[in-house]
This record gives sequence, C-alpha cells and structure tokens, in this order.
Amino acid sequence: MNVAHRKTISSEATKLAYLAPHMDTPTEDLLAAGQSLSFKLQQTLDVEALLALFCEQASHIIPCSSVAFRNDEQSLFIYHGDKHDFTCQYTLELESELLGQVECSSHKAFSETDLMRLEHLLTLLLFPLRNALLYHQAVQMSQQDPLTLLPNRAAFNKAIDTEISRAYRHKHGMCMLVVDIDHFKSINDTYGHLAGDQVLQQVARSLESSVRKEDMVFRYGGEEFVILLNATNLPNARLTAERIRMELEAKSMKGLEVNLSVTASVGVSEWQDGEQANTLFHRADQALYSAKQSGRNQVKVA
Repeated sequence: MNVAHRKTISSEATKLAYLAPHMDTPTEDLLAAGQSLSFKLQQTLDVEALLALFCEQASHIIPCSSVAFRNDEQSLFIYHGDKHDFTCQYTLELESELLGQVECSSHKAFSETDLMRLEHLLTLLLFPLRNALLYHQAVQMSQQDPLTLLPNRAAFNKAIDTEISRAYRHKHGMCMLVVDIDHFKSINDTYGHLAGDQVLQQVARSLESSVRKEDMVFRYGGEEFVILLNATNLPNARLTAERIRMELEAKSMKGLEVNLSVTASVGVSEWQDGEQANTLFHRADQALYSAKQSGRNQVKVA
C-alpha cells in the first residue's frame, strides 16, 4: 500500500490562491466540475449516498477508484468503489469540528495536481457531509430508548424487515425472543419508578451481554424486550433464551440501593420461509403469553 498524502482539509482549500500554484491545467475546468458536484451533493442527507455520489463524480475529474469514510463518534464506516494500491488520506474539519477521516485510492500514483484537485473537491464535501452527519445523528437518537440506550421499537420495526430479507437471501435461520420482566408493576408500586428504571437498565445490560455481537436487542416498550438472533435455528434459540432466563434469575438487581430478585418470561419463534414480520412477532408474543399463564420465569416456544 502506497500512501501518497496525509492532510487535514478545511475551508482554506476553496481559495483560488491556494489552488492556482499547483495547477497545470486551467482552473476554470475544475471550478465548473466543482460547481456541478456541489449541486449534486446538496440533493441527499444520507451519508452513504453522499459518499457514493462523491466517489462517482470525483472519478471523472481525478483518478479516484474508491472512497472510504470513518467517523468514530457515530460509529460510521462507509466504503464505496474498488480499492487500489495508491492511497491518500485526509482528516475533514469544519469550523474546528472533526467530521471524520477519508481515504481515496487510485490504480496509479496521485500527482501533485491530482492531490490539489482532490483537496478542492473535498472542501465541497464539507458542508453537505456535516449536514448529513447531523441528520444521521438525529435519526439514531430517534431510534434509541433514552433510558436503557437500547434501540427502540421504531428501530426494531426497521431492523426486522432487513433481517428477514437477509435470512431469505442467505438461506439461514433467524429467531426472535420476546422477553418480559415478571411482576415488574409490583417493583414500581413497592419501590417507586426510579427503582424500576434502574432495574430496566440492568436488565438491558444483562441481555446485551448474553447474546453475540451480530444479534440485536431492543426495548420494545415498558418492561418488554425483543432480541433478534441472526443465523440461529430454533433449538439454539431456545438454549439462548434459557440461558438469559437463568442469568437474570441468578442476578441481584439494585433498585435505589435495595437488592431485588428479578425473573423473566421468554417467548421464542423461528422465522418461516415467506413469513411476515408481524406474524413472526405475534407467534413469539403468544409464546410469551403462554409462559406467563404457565407460572412465569420460563421459556415457551411457538
């Protein structure tokens, strides 16, 4: 891998005085192409679409085969194009705000003119990228439960369709667990809602630690949680559900410095080929209802 350049890009690179000394072709060509790119970048607030558009348009102006973008604060890593051996790397800043890091690659070494052209194009990306990042952050916050910091019901509704499509495409299993804290109302009634909130937070952390990184945990509402188990069949899903139930039963939860014993009931369903999301959830929810009716603190399979 040949890294030609590492640099921080800010709005300074938009100035002709900055560009002109390094140009071996008329700047009017670059400025015209830049105006077209700038207009197109204003058309989307989706970060991934923005980077794809930038890579596509930049490839007509400079030898740019791929663009990779990373923003650690928002846990974003986006890659577009086909990576080659010659790369250049930039840190993007706007008004002292770090937007992220960009790496561009090419099938041949970048010339000084290529680098200056690229730097000018990157300055055109700054404002659209900041707007897209703000939008992405707002969307993420709207899909996060503020108490447990888990994805919320809106995030679940979005994720379930994606996971079903993935299961269908790759022909692998997927299972759903619906987890409900037993007698949670009595915790609120006896110790107060603040104690109940602390229990919900601890249960959320316990559920997260009980599943794999590729699985997804949601707070569906109230004391109910949903877990999507990727590439998992029904027997393994049941084992996971039993492990979750046993771990919760064995833990001592803290609620306003009071030790509380908490149990949960779990309903399990396995996605069937062609099944819709609402049917998959309904079956798991019915299994949960059966677990509640049978005495709670147990797992039932649909």
